[in-house]
Amino acid sequence: MDVIMSVLTPENLLLILAGVIIGNIFGCIPGLNAPIAVALVLPITFSMATLPAICLIMGLYMGSVSGGLVSAILLKIPGTAASVATTFDGYPMAQSGRATEALSHGALASVFGGIFSSICLLLLAPFLSKMAIGFGPWEYFATATLSLVLVCVMLRGRVLKGFIAVCIGLLLKTVGSSPVDGVATRYTFGNYNLETGFNLIVVIIGVFAIPEIIYSIKNIHEKTKPMPVKKRLFYLPKFSSIKKNVNIMIRGSILGTFIGILPGMGGGAASLISYAQAKRTSKTPEKFGTGCEEGIYCCESANNATTGGALIPMLALGVPGDTVTAIIMGALALQGLTPGPLFSMNNEVLFKSIIFSVFIANILMFLYQIVTIRYMAKITEVKKSYLYPWVTAFCITGVISINNNLFDLLYLIVFGIIGYVLDKNDYPIAPFILSFVLGGIIEENLRRSIINHNTFMGAMQNVGFGTVFVVLAVLLPLFYAINYIRRERKSVHKA
Repeated sequence: MDVIMSVLTPENLLLILAGVIIGNIFGCIPGLNAPIAVALVLPITFSMATLPAICLIMGLYMGSVSGGLVSAILLKIPGTAASVATTFDGYPMAQSGRATEALSHGALASVFGGIFSSICLLLLAPFLSKMAIGFGPWEYFATATLSLVLVCVMLRGRVLKGFIAVCIGLLLKTVGSSPVDGVATRYTFGNYNLETGFNLIVVIIGVFAIPEIIYSIKNIHEKTKPMPVKKRLFYLPKFSSIKKNVNIMIRGSILGTFIGILPGMGGGAASLISYAQAKRTSKTPEKFGTGCEEGIYCCESANNATTGGALIPMLALGVPGDTVTAIIMGALALQGLTPGPLFSMNNEVLFKSIIFSVFIANILMFLYQIVTIRYMAKITEVKKSYLYPWVTAFCITGVISINNNLFDLLYLIVFGIIGYVLDKNDYPIAPFILSFVLGGIIEENLRRSIINHNTFMGAMQNVGFGTVFVVLAVLLPLFYAINYIRRERKSVHKA
């Protein structure tokens, strides 16, 4: 009861609603995604109490992921990567004069997936926490390493580029003081500003926001014309439609939650896999791609379920499931809290309050969307010449406010250029960010493992899942390389 009452205060409800509204705005504008939204608002949380700060961030997280369906359905332009598959049936449905219906289907599927994953978060996170109490340095090193490998090998056609991005992130993470002794400094070149390393928030804003600003300059006067929407106050799906698609939403939510747990996968992968699975098991697969509601339900339930799924490894293991949860880890660290195996035990009320705030954020998001979703499309009409100067101003203000250090602006520009070069050459950003987040965990725990066991091979002799994870981290890239060589040889023989 204390948990419920702590979240349902007027202040926290308003913060969740504000987060949902701002998140929806960011989500429906292509290029302005959840990491940017949360990163830009994060400096505001510095002076806030822990729970209100979390309520605001959770509202932003849920709202921005779900907000991507607006432009995906109305314009065939996914506001976020998670909404790519929603365009397959959402846009054809909108073109047939059923835009409001398509939007309402998407909103309902989103809230279903979000609530489902929050329940899974409540049930699974404590179990994983108890399991992880026995984690030593070797297990943390192995888990983080395998997470990075999984992120890369699941990048179809870009596996090598994924590993290169990981290497760049790990290299940049070594700049500054040693995480073990805190005395030795690396790659500072005598500059004391580099002794503390690069701030995660500066890196995230630079890598995500600056490239979008650069791209917007090329089409600075572009104005988008949205599809017309039926003039109704709100639109709820018919009960018969909901009943028919419950199984699809359950399957999509299970799949999305599971994929969310895997670091780096995200809603984009979840929605695409869920769409393929729904089409494969459908009795009428020919309807998919023509504007069928099943195509919307499977995608939106899956991509929103990844939000709760991504929070599970963050809260239970201290390993972020995606870029946003990496930022949330930073927000908790600023409040003096460390997510991990002991978090749910030492902070039980706060832990459950976080989960309940996710639940409330999904409810408020649904209510907000069914009333205002047709007006949200107007945001996509705003000229980039008006929009991106404000985005730039928010970026600069947010970066300076972190450390009150103008030198951070140089970091912002440098990482903006890095992000632009990576994106321009089709290098995935997620492995780069996750390697930067996990780099400290990997280095510190590897060195502690070697200290405890004298050598790396000494640590490997421990019989446990840590060693299994390390072996998998080595074998998975090898299996991928062998399969790739075989495919190339077959294609050469056929030619």
